Amino acid sequence: MNNLLNHKRTIILFIAASIAIHLMVLLSMGRFGRFNFTTPVKMLTGVTVDLSAPSAEPPANAGEKNVAAESVPDDTSDAGNAAPTVQADSGAFIPAADTPPVKQAVVEPAAGESTRPTPPPAPKRVHHTLSAIPPLRTAAEFLSVKSEKLTYLITVFGIPVASAELEASNMNGELKISLKTRSTVEMSSFYSVDNLIETRHVGGDFIVSRFKQHEGSLIRDTGFTLFLRDKRVFWVDRTRNRYADEKIPNGEVLDILSSLYLLRNRPLQVGKSELLHVYDGENYAPITLDIVRQEEIRMRNLQKMDTLQLHYDKQGGVFKRTGNVTAWFTNDENRVPIRIEASAFLGNITAELISSEITPAEVSK
Repeated sequence: MNNLLNHKRTIILFIAASIAIHLMVLLSMGRFGRFNFTTPVKMLTGVTVDLSAPSAEPPANAGEKNVAAESVPDDTSDAGNAAPTVQADSGAFIPAADTPPVKQAVVEPAAGESTRPTPPPAPKRVHHTLSAIPPLRTAAEFLSVKSEKLTYLITVFGIPVASAELEASNMNGELKISLKTRSTVEMSSFYSVDNLIETRHVGGDFIVSRFKQHEGSLIRDTGFTLFLRDKRVFWVDRTRNRYADEKIPNGEVLDILSSLYLLRNRPLQVGKSELLHVYDGENYAPITLDIVRQEEIRMRNLQKMDTLQLHYDKQGGVFKRTGNVTAWFTNDENRVPIRIEASAFLGNITAELISSEITPAEVSK
């Protein structure tokens, strides 16, 4: 029984001691003021400074704040014109620090003018000029006139078998050459021939050639493109669906028709030779032509012409269907081929000029 009473007495003493300790802590906190830990910290506010008007200078003797009320003058008649003055304790009169702000002039827009702000000037464009690469070939190297059309009669043993039309034009620096060959009516009943060769120079760096061949039962459609700057040729056989991309030795390789016109525009001299690089659609070969002599021949209309005789001795490569070739060019600035003879398995084939139409180049004023 006594143990139970002692236990209760101990609990009551602990409770009383706890209450006394809490009261002492609360009283000591009250001596140092109240603490509020729930108030949020205020953020710093921005300070706005007006720079449009100059700030007032502090008056002299700013530390003496006692200003006599009787120092203010009673005469206010000129208050609008003169600045008020104040008197410090020292007895000296000084002008007041408050000066009227300086007003900035406002420019009113004129009638009809827009009130929108003037946009900033656009940045200047810098134009970079690229130097153009000159073409490897020009049309003037091949054709000195605007256009021409030459018509030939083809004979075998003196018998007319076909006709050929050689046309060339220089339109704004683009050269086009074509050769049409057709058999005569009498020959067509035995062996029909209808061939077309077209060549076009593009930009002086590309030569596009196409050959449509129709001889008897033989039909072919081939062509190639010479990439002079890249020194290669792309050949295509549209009939047999074959293609080939080959290298060529240099950028002076030309097709047969272009080689003929380039030769005509060279300064031919008797006793000298001319070298041409020719690609005939299947093979490449360098061809050397000899200027044999100057000769006067009689044309088919019995007219005499002064000519230069050229000779090509075939040594393989191009011109598979013919052998040696001899040509006569007029001995003038046009160098028109008026007669061409070639050997073949049937005999000598002769092409004679029967008409010519030449349009001279326009002379710039």
